Amino acid sequence: MKHIITSIIFICSLTAAFAQITTSYQKKISVTGTAEMEIVPDEIYFKIVIKEYLKDKNKVPLDKLEKELNQAVIAAGISKEDFTVEQVSGISWSRKKKDDAELYNSKSFIIKVSTPGKIDEVLNKVNAESIYSVEIRNYSHSKIQEYKKQLKIEAIKAAKVKATYLLEAIDEKIGVAIEISEYDNVSYAQPMNRTYNEISNVSYSSKDEDYASEIGFQKIKLQFQVNATFAIQ
Repeated sequence: MKHIITSIIFICSLTAAFAQITTSYQKKISVTGTAEMEIVPDEIYFKIVIKEYLKDKNKVPLDKLEKELNQAVIAAGISKEDFTVEQVSGISWSRKKKDDAELYNSKSFIIKVSTPGKIDEVLNKVNAESIYSVEIRNYSHSKIQEYKKQLKIEAIKAAKVKATYLLEAIDEKIGVAIEISEYDNVSYAQPMNRTYNEISNVSYSSKDEDYASEIGFQKIKLQFQVNATFAIQ
C-alpha cells in the first residue's frame, strides 16, 4: 500500500511538472522601435564677462559697466530672472611690480535668451571695450520633456507595427505585450562652453531672429529606442 501511494504521488508530481513546462512555453516575438526628431533650442544660456578698461587714461569702473549691461538687457526684453551674476573677480594686467600692479575687476553674467539674435540686441547696446568674452554655456528647449514623451509613444507604436507586419508574413497574429524596455539618446550638436562665434555660422540682426535661429544654431537631436516583446496568438 505504501508503494502504491508513493507511485501516485510521483505520477502527480511529474504530471504537474509537465503541465508547468507546457503552460510556461509561450511563442513570442521581440522587436525594436525607434523615433527621433531635431529641435531648434529656445533656451540658450550665454556667459558674458565684462571687465574694466582704460579710457583717456582713466579706468572705467565696473559698476558703470554693469549698469550699462543691465540697461541693455532690459531694452532687449529679457526678464530679471534670466539675467544672473555668475562670478566677480580681479584681473591683473600689469605685473612689472607687485606693488603697482593695476587691478582690473571683471564680472561674469549668465543671460538666458530664446534665440541667438537676442544676445546681439544686448551686445549692440554696450561698449565693445567692456566685453571681455561671450560664450554659450548650455542650451535646451522649453518643451523638451513633452517631446521626449511624444517620441517614446511613437517608438512603442513603431515596435508594435513592426511586430504586426513581421507576424503577418508568417500568418501569425500579435498578442499582448510581454516586456518593454526603453533607451533614450539626447544629442547636442557640439560641446558646451563654445564661443558665440564658433557656434554661430552667420551674423545676426534683431529683425532676423527666427531666420537666424533656424540656420545659425545647431539643433538638438532626440532619439528614443524601445525594445518590445509581444506574445504570438
